[in-house]
Amino acid sequence: MKTVVGTPYYVAPEVLKGSYDNSCDIWSLGIILYIFLCGYPPFEGDNSKEIFKNVLKQKLVFDPVDWSTISEEAKDLIIKMLDKNPQTRISAQKCLEHPWMKIQKFNTPNAVKETIVKKLRDFRAPK
Repeated sequence: MKTVVGTPYYVAPEVLKGSYDNSCDIWSLGIILYIFLCGYPPFEGDNSKEIFKNVLKQKLVFDPVDWSTISEEAKDLIIKMLDKNPQTRISAQKCLEHPWMKIQKFNTPNAVKETIVKKLRDFRAPK
């Protein structure tokens, strides 16, 4: 796997560098989980080039405005999934064994859920 392919928001750093394996899928799932929990991607930009640059260089951030109600276990899993080094990134099996994945129900207040739904709609809205 050496072809640079993927949707800008979800592409793993190693894909951009041209040499990757299936751990790039864990990265993409980590991006999806991040978006699911806050309503926007962790690495943004005005165009694909900016997004790619941010994927490669920008540090992962959890803005307290949007992440204060999200559990530390969820953040820990995302950090492990979005490890820029594919050699140390969490495996699919370890993701399934992670404490956050074992939570049986989410105790997120309805107001937070509504905010996330709005942000997801805004993220997907045509610009």
